[in-house]
Amino acid sequence: MASARERLVDTAEALFYGRGITATGVDTVVREAGVSKPTLYAHFGSKGELVAAVLAERHARRSEELRAWVARVEDPRERPLAVFDYLARWYEREGGRGCAFLNAAAELTGDGDPGREPVVAEKRWLRALFADLGREAGLEDPDRLASQLLLLVDGVSGRVVVHGKSAAREAIADARRAAELLIAAAS
Repeated sequence: MASARERLVDTAEALFYGRGITATGVDTVVREAGVSKPTLYAHFGSKGELVAAVLAERHARRSEELRAWVARVEDPRERPLAVFDYLARWYEREGGRGCAFLNAAAELTGDGDPGREPVVAEKRWLRALFADLGREAGLEDPDRLASQLLLLVDGVSGRVVVHGKSAAREAIADARRAAELLIAAAS
């Protein structure tokens, strides 16, 4: 059986992604997780700390999945494109509300909000992954390329947020084609 902390994080992750962070109160989280408010506050000092934990856990899972996905690709020049293939699969399975990290960034506008750091860390990590993949592939200016590829990834999320999950397939295909052109130009 999952611990109270695990139930809180899993429940909050589903609720925050599905309904939004601001729209989901701690009363809803504790009721759905089957724990008390004192239990929540014993594990997390505030809702903000719970949000930060949810995002950190999400990053840990997603980054592990993505690294494993990319590692299966033998040709280093294809690995940056494999990120888009991973995203296509992810959006098809569960990405109906776009990127949880961008959604959180839109809701957590205060500089001191504990949930902002995992958002920044996630985007920093993905940009660094693209840069590393570009270096491994021998591409020119891998840091600039990484910035451009991350813009494409974030653009897909924006399209899904605005037009719904049904827009994901076309947005991913367009982003992948643009990534192919950027990678060819960096060759």
